[in-house]
Amino acid sequence: LPENFSSVTLNFNYYTDSQTLQNVLEQSLEKKAGRTYGPPGNQNLIFFVDDLNMPMVDPYNTQTAIALVRQHMDHHHWYDRSKLIVKDIINCQYVSAMNPSAGSFVVNPRLQRHFSVFAVPFPDSLSLFAIYTTFLDGHLKSFDEEVYK
Repeated sequence: LPENFSSVTLNFNYYTDSQTLQNVLEQSLEKKAGRTYGPPGNQNLIFFVDDLNMPMVDPYNTQTAIALVRQHMDHHHWYDRSKLIVKDIINCQYVSAMNPSAGSFVVNPRLQRHFSVFAVPFPDSLSLFAIYTTFLDGHLKSFDEEVYK
């Protein structure tokens, strides 16, 4: 990443809710002026959300953590839960990944519209063999030739 960017990884699971997520997001932010919050200094912050589709779906067919992310992406703010005032959040963006075999298999279209979606299948065994052989060969080159072979 360029010098003026930093990142934070957020690992979603079944129990991730909007309040927990908001607390974690706010740990990376500082107060700028008035009701504006953002990353420290002149940084831009990228939140990497792993397993975006994992939070529990409630009886209303929503996921509160995803609703908070959507609110931020749509309106560039969320609300302070104790003072009930708006917090404008600046210089933040999201990148996410989803588990194709667990969690909710449908993401709210109002959130999904903010992302470019790429479907990347798991590599086959021949590709995995080539990938790990390359890493292992590079690591073993510093050893004696008898160990390398």
